[in-house]
Amino acid sequence: MTEPANPGPRPNSKDPQAQIDWLVAALRWHNHLYYSKSAPEISDPEFDALMRELEALEKKHPLLAHPDSPTRVVGAGARGGLAPMEHRVPMLSIENAMNAEEARAWLKRITDDVGDVELVCEPKYDGLSCELVYIDGKLAQAGTRGDGKVGEDVTANIRTIASVPQKISKAPKRLEVRGEVYINKQDFAALNERLEAAGQKTYVNPRNTASGSLRQIDASVTAQRPLSAVWYQIANPEDCGVKDVQGAIKALQGWGFKTSVEMLAGTGLKVESFKGEQALLVHYEAYGKQRHNLPFEIDGMVVKVNDMAVQAELGVRSKSPRYLLAFKFPPEERETVCEKIEVQVGRTGAVTPVAILTPTKVGGVTVTHASLHNADEIERLGLKPGDTVMVHRAGDVIPQVLRVTKAGGGKAFKFPKRCPRCDTELVKPEDEVVIRCPNHLGCPAQVLGAIEHFTSRTAMNIEGLAEKNIQQLIDAGLVKSTADLYTLKGKRDGMVELERWGEKKADKLIAEIEKSRQPQLARFIYALGIRNVGETVAGLIANEVGSIDGLLSATEEQLNAIEGIGPVIAASVVRFMQEPHSAALVRELQKHITPQAVKKLAAGEGKFAGMTFVFTGALTKFTREQAEEMVRERGGKASGSVSKNTSYVVAGEKAGSKLKKANELGVKVVTEEEFAAMT
Repeated sequence: MTEPANPGPRPNSKDPQAQIDWLVAALRWHNHLYYSKSAPEISDPEFDALMRELEALEKKHPLLAHPDSPTRVVGAGARGGLAPMEHRVPMLSIENAMNAEEARAWLKRITDDVGDVELVCEPKYDGLSCELVYIDGKLAQAGTRGDGKVGEDVTANIRTIASVPQKISKAPKRLEVRGEVYINKQDFAALNERLEAAGQKTYVNPRNTASGSLRQIDASVTAQRPLSAVWYQIANPEDCGVKDVQGAIKALQGWGFKTSVEMLAGTGLKVESFKGEQALLVHYEAYGKQRHNLPFEIDGMVVKVNDMAVQAELGVRSKSPRYLLAFKFPPEERETVCEKIEVQVGRTGAVTPVAILTPTKVGGVTVTHASLHNADEIERLGLKPGDTVMVHRAGDVIPQVLRVTKAGGGKAFKFPKRCPRCDTELVKPEDEVVIRCPNHLGCPAQVLGAIEHFTSRTAMNIEGLAEKNIQQLIDAGLVKSTADLYTLKGKRDGMVELERWGEKKADKLIAEIEKSRQPQLARFIYALGIRNVGETVAGLIANEVGSIDGLLSATEEQLNAIEGIGPVIAASVVRFMQEPHSAALVRELQKHITPQAVKKLAAGEGKFAGMTFVFTGALTKFTREQAEEMVRERGGKASGSVSKNTSYVVAGEKAGSKLKKANELGVKVVTEEEFAAMT
């Protein structure tokens, strides 16, 4: 699946098709950031608002709806580097209720259909959904939710979590258990303290940290993170003799799984059955009072119809079961004073205004800053320094100014005309609401961000360069660009003299930099930080251009012809390569870095020329990403879906719907071993 691109600013047009197209693109982008990158840019309530707006437009204009609209799909696709895991029973989303009125409406729809029902509540854990598969009592496979049908195989990583049973007794031949991987608040705080003491980058919140930790390529990295897990569902209850939610919880406890019963012990909250609207609201109020006292993060409670026969009768929609409800908490709000407004400069030159607030506790966290996004947002709020404002933590994470509650009599904020970090005149691109500093290579803030991105795990993977360390190198004049990293070996004495460095730390960093001199071309392209170019797109470009020289000379027409790359990305890449300072930086990096060669085949050339391969099931000899790369290297095409034009379907273990479709269409199916022999 092609990596989604940032949709950019919302169109001013009132045309419903334009609005639907933008909403679809925006929701895909934010889904990708949340599920695949573990780095959301907007809060859950903001995402829910966009989703509801799209649902309303599609209901009003059904002929304009996209066939693969986010209103009809779950989550996001798997990231590269992890093998796929297909779910026998889809892992669907849960319908949200944001207030009591919506919860009442959900319950009324159910009782109108099946009569009075027993309900059970559990916490809505703020972690990463996961499925465990046990065969003959032994843990055989574990995977993330992914798009609901296919997730990422994280078996090796899940084995590092102490609370996950490796073997269970008196279980059915096959057992499918689902739950949440999370990090306790106290463990998260301790992890950040250790990282800060070591001069490394700290994490923003437990949910994203848990997600990123579980989805590591290297299980030894996962083992170093304080992950925990709780389990709340049996996906194949018919094989276990389980007839209701409470029975499933008892069965899980008997097999040694941690459940919500243990999680809530001593809190006054209980996993018990009840009936009726009033009891539902009483439980919700109790959860709300306890949420900040719990040792783990929750953002609401999950309401379940207890009887599984009734669940089956109610059925599922395209993306969510009718018998489940996520009754979410509203974001907590507090009044405070906006003392002043400052601007910050990001890696891409975006200049973002930030409200400096009188410290106030929101949701158990002291808030001192809140992003104001752009100049238009300040104007919309009518915000001036000195005003009293209402703030909340969007999604219980990101501080946000909701509105002005009392004018303070201050002067209107004037957006600076020059960059506060390098004094370059700021610009506002025609198609954006963001104001930018164009001095990409000379602005200290952008240099810091560029180096931070360049050295990140998914880029050049140079460890030991947290933000604080990079800033020290810049302040000491040891680096002025990413290319200067490769000259640090000759500046070792200067590094050793930096505060809290010493010879050992300097030598370790130099060794890490030396290891990065022969990266995959795709990693190098991604590391450059070209706008709109993520990891997947960088791989597509690398396969086309083949080398750094090929990248520098690539044309929009050439890039636009690549399947999965559109005109916005093509223009962004060419613009970057034609900008004199960017081109000079790439040329300078070329003196120090020799990416692994990518052989570019001419049309019709290669062993797999004219062939299309589809991979399904769990591959054991190589990852899905490696297998698809093998196809492309030999002139073939790797696709994610089976059609009559598919040449071969390569079926790994537990192959599912794609294998079935291949047999229906008469497409040749080969094993992983047969595919390896073909190469």
